[in-house]
Amino acid sequence: MKTSTATSVSNTEQGPLVEVMDQRGRVLAAMPAAEVRRQQLCHRSVVILLHDEAGRLLLRKRPSPRGQGPERWDVPVHSPVFEGEALLDAATRALDATLYIHAERMRLVQALAPSLENGNEFQHVFALVRPEGSTSHGQPGEADNYFFGPEELRCLLKDFSELVSARFHLLAKELKLPRRERRPA
Repeated sequence: MKTSTATSVSNTEQGPLVEVMDQRGRVLAAMPAAEVRRQQLCHRSVVILLHDEAGRLLLRKRPSPRGQGPERWDVPVHSPVFEGEALLDAATRALDATLYIHAERMRLVQALAPSLENGNEFQHVFALVRPEGSTSHGQPGEADNYFFGPEELRCLLKDFSELVSARFHLLAKELKLPRRERRPA
């Protein structure tokens, strides 16, 4: 009995499989995540915005593309959704794998359509609020994490935009970040 190429590739041979989709969100095939990214094929991903109780947003320094230039500030958690995986399961998996945090309460805040600017991803943006100090204690690379307040974030995006990843620039624009601070009455 013959099997199709998509179903005969195992998770361990070429990495996890990702569902390739059309612009309407219909699944066309399953391919290794690295190949989907390389070809910029349409697929689903999750992004997690992590805030502390004061409303500051956690960003993480990441190497620049191709290792040239300065590091860039980016979202701390971004991952493709694997074949057959639910969005919340993907977000929980990615958060645990990246920051070693088990999410009790995450909420979907926005879904962004695929475009060339966002790597052709149906991006599902989740938000999570964690108590201050509970996100970086004892974790690898904790020096590369920083909580930005609204004014700091505004300044970073406006005056130091070359230090921000293209992904975060696009997210900030789509989500209208930074949001206005809420002042107590």
